[in-house]
Amino acid sequence: MRYAGGYELLYSVRGQPLYVWKRRMPRIADEYLECVVYLYPSVNAAKEGEKFGGSGFLVRVPSTVNEDLGYTYCVTNSHVIREGAATVIRLNTHDGGTDVIPLEQEHWWHHQYGDDLAVCPLPIDNRHYKHAALDTIMFVTEEFIEEYDLGPGDEAFMVGRFVNHQGRERNTPVVRFGNISMMPWEPIRNERGLLQDSFLVETRSLSGFSGSPVFVYHTPFSPVPIQSQARQPGYRLLGVCWGHMRTFERVMEENRKDPVPEKWVVPTNSGQMQVVPAWKLQELLEREELANVRRLGDEQLAKQIEETPAVFDAQGPPETDTSPLPFTKDDFEDALDRAIRRESPPGQES
Repeated sequence: MRYAGGYELLYSVRGQPLYVWKRRMPRIADEYLECVVYLYPSVNAAKEGEKFGGSGFLVRVPSTVNEDLGYTYCVTNSHVIREGAATVIRLNTHDGGTDVIPLEQEHWWHHQYGDDLAVCPLPIDNRHYKHAALDTIMFVTEEFIEEYDLGPGDEAFMVGRFVNHQGRERNTPVVRFGNISMMPWEPIRNERGLLQDSFLVETRSLSGFSGSPVFVYHTPFSPVPIQSQARQPGYRLLGVCWGHMRTFERVMEENRKDPVPEKWVVPTNSGQMQVVPAWKLQELLEREELANVRRLGDEQLAKQIEETPAVFDAQGPPETDTSPLPFTKDDFEDALDRAIRRESPPGQES
């Protein structure tokens, strides 16, 4: 039974109706925090935990040859990478600390049609980094919205970097909660002057969470780890936070009644978070250059399976230094070179 406002209608043994408050949002599994990474403008800023940059998170595109393997990408907003120049990633490690990956602008791929999204292919050593990656099957689609009647009022939460208390020795993302307040059928003009398809989510939050993953909790199931959650109802990736809608208020005189004659205004937070829909992220991941690299990787993986089928059948896929990718970093860069020749098709920026 779905119920509004957190109340559930119950009946006593004698048939007396009464409303009882019931918490809908269950405890969030740790893996949803472990998919988040921090982004900084420099290696030094990352090491010092400075209050600059943005949030990001990891997603995984399953291999078409073996679904237990896949291709990991770091996701954030395009404006975090370009205007914010926050290209450096900080991740948690199994020894309780962090490590820094000194990426640069050319490592990032931006949405081919201008949506505020960027991704970086990121082979990660599972034995060194403590992380989780969201499977693409968790992405909300337009078909999912129709099938499950997703809409205003459904509960949502965001996981990201709270710069005022982000964790100096270790990434410690926070969770902010709220509800969908508007569906993405009316685009919002962003600061680049482009119309961005966006959910509006009312969250008990502040600005500064750009690049954070936003989840919707639509069905009353307890959370389970991401790896199995992907095949069950419950949490879904609604999209990526790209900012909070601002309103502007007149500056008042000291008497708090009269506006100053210069007509000054100050921005205020409307409480409405703007979220790029998850299907826009799927579009970016399907960009031809990225898809070509995955195709080459799957061809190499298929060859490995053909040459050593007993290893895969009896023990599962062999562990590699760059799991979950089925080849090394050098192999990956070589595949990228061969797939795109370091050039984008006409009319598309990289």
